[in-house]
Amino acid sequence: MSPEILKKIYFDSCCKELKVLKPGNHSSFSKIIGMSEGKFRHAAKISSEFLTDAKLSLGKAIFLSAKRCKTELNSNYNLGIIILCAPLLRIFMKGSRNLRKDLSRLLKEIPEKDGQLILDSIQFVKPAGIKNYKGEGNIFLKKINLNFLEIMKIGSKWDRISRCYIEDYREILDFGLPLLYSLKKKTSYTKAIEILYLNYLANSEDSHLERKFGVEKARIVMRKSRVLKTKIKVFKKNQKLLMNFDNYLKKFHYNPGTCADLTVTTLLIDKIRDIFKIPL
Repeated sequence: MSPEILKKIYFDSCCKELKVLKPGNHSSFSKIIGMSEGKFRHAAKISSEFLTDAKLSLGKAIFLSAKRCKTELNSNYNLGIIILCAPLLRIFMKGSRNLRKDLSRLLKEIPEKDGQLILDSIQFVKPAGIKNYKGEGNIFLKKINLNFLEIMKIGSKWDRISRCYIEDYREILDFGLPLLYSLKKKTSYTKAIEILYLNYLANSEDSHLERKFGVEKARIVMRKSRVLKTKIKVFKKNQKLLMNFDNYLKKFHYNPGTCADLTVTTLLIDKIRDIFKIPL
């Protein structure tokens, strides 16, 4: 597939997610203090250039994207999106016709050098709360005797992005993507994305919240999301319900960033499948 087409789809997916009200997360409707929609868009533009450069290895593309975004924007705007979308863009650039099979093979065969570059990108960006973890697989230790996949496997117990790498994106492919596909048949694309995001929030503890505030706070947000999910109607306006929850989360500075990353990644796959008719 043409890198230029994939670059546009990736950028559009990042931007579309910004236009949707996602409780606790940054959007055109409700901003996070200190963060800028323009910078989110710029981060998408920067990363699109590296992630669709076929001359770069997977690890190099992730590291250069993360480093440039952090250096230019002086904050972490899209590390999770970069790490999740990079393998997908890689297999699509190679003309994948079997998403699951090709993605699984790529994830299991990540060279150690590329794995280290992915870890280096995390160390460079230092996503919020990452240094709170002191257990096995801590990538900020001076000496660590674990390889990339071993570290991701340890992290997968609580980090949903690591879990995607270990479980071949099962949460996205078996949960998020079918849900989005079903919702698009019933309601507007914007409302479908809102409900998709809320379902990710209700499905498991958000990794970003868990890193920053601990597992109990992340579980409280998850439980509240499950209650809200029962009140959301596909054929009715849900803005008031979503805005009330958004106000609650922003009052306590709870930003479910990982659920936003999962949402963008789902939009990316959905758009590519719509255009190129790629089976799962």
